[in-house]
Order: sequence, then structure tokens, then C-alpha cells
Amino acid sequence: MADISLTLALINFLPILFSAVAFVFIARLVRFLDPDRSWLAVIGGGLVVLGGFAKATWKLVFALTGQDLAWLANALFPLLGPGFVLVAGGLWAAQRRELAPEVGRRWPWLTPLAAIVLAFGLAALRSWWLDIPRGWFLPLMGLTTAGNLMASVLLIRSALRWRRRLAAVLFVVNLVTVFALPPIAMIEPKTLAIHWLEQTLTAVGTAGFALAAYLLLKAVRSPGRGG
Repeated sequence: MADISLTLALINFLPILFSAVAFVFIARLVRFLDPDRSWLAVIGGGLVVLGGFAKATWKLVFALTGQDLAWLANALFPLLGPGFVLVAGGLWAAQRRELAPEVGRRWPWLTPLAAIVLAFGLAALRSWWLDIPRGWFLPLMGLTTAGNLMASVLLIRSALRWRRRLAAVLFVVNLVTVFALPPIAMIEPKTLAIHWLEQTLTAVGTAGFALAAYLLLKAVRSPGRGG
């Protein structure tokens, strides 16, 4: 692994800040549409931010001391996966309440919980029963990808419904950057330039994500301007 500069490690916290702001807006959006389900978005967003914070802290420790705290880096997907799935569950429940108030679901957390339990069950099976090295990684990365995709699709759908095309475009841009990062992460050798490319894409994507979430919340809370 290439040496990570202190500047790069510190800048790595910038996307965490953008993400935290975005998930505050999303939680407020869900609470505005369906107050009883806002806890899904609050907990989910908190887990996503915590996962990013763990990874950023790993880079900072490595830059300062050269010590590789693998458990911090490995905490990313176990936190991101459940987080995105819960956010998607909150958005789904809120949109159902918005479009069909009479249809509400009594236990909207059941589907997200089932997906989380299934993914962690597969991770445990691959790691402990089949003894596959890093067997937990693929199931939890798959959970993260599915949850992120579902949450993004729901946000794009909502932005288009409220005629916030800029917000929809920014949500798409963030989604594209998310899917562009894994191939870049697989590039070897992992040079400092690759680290900077990853960090720049992440910062741009999350900044757009935060702005899009703000624009969507503003539209939903001001129906006369939302269309």
C-alpha cells in the first residue's frame, strides 16, 4: 500500500461531513412525510456515517503512525450495508405514505431486517462454516450495493416527482461515482495518485448528494414550488 499523506487522510473526512449533512436532510424528509418511520432513516444514516468515519480514521492512524488497524478498515461494509438498507426502508415507507396514506404498513422494518439478517447469515456461513478467507466481504458488499442502489432509486424517483431535475441529476452523479470506485480500488499497485482519485470522486459525489437531499427536502416542504 502506498504511503498515505496526512493531507489526504484529513481530506478523507470531508465526504463524511457531506454524507452526515445529506442524511440529516433525508431523515428530515422521511420525518416530514411519515414521522413514525423516521427512525429508520436516522439509524440508517448514522450507521453509514459511522462506517465512513471508521475508514477515515483508519487512514488517519496509518498516515500518523504507519500502523494498519485492519479492524477499522473492515468495519466499513458491516456498517454501510445495514445503514443503506434501513435508509431505503425509511424512504420506501415515506413514499408509500405520501402516495397512498390509507395503505400504510404496520411493520416497515421487516423487509430491511430480513435482508440484513440474510446477508450477515451468509457472511457467517462463508467465514466460519466454509472457512473462506474474508468470506464475509462479498455478502456485506452486496448488501451495501443493493441498499445504496435502492435508496438512490427512491431519491431519484422522489426528485422527479417533485420536479427537481437538478436534484435527480446529482443523485445519479453520486450513484455513478459509487459504482466507479470499486474498479478503481482494484487497481494495483495502489499508488498515491489512485488514493487521490478515489478521494476526489468520493468528495464530489457526496457533495452533490448533500445538495440534492437539501433541494428535495426544500421542494417537499414547499409544495407550492415543488410542482
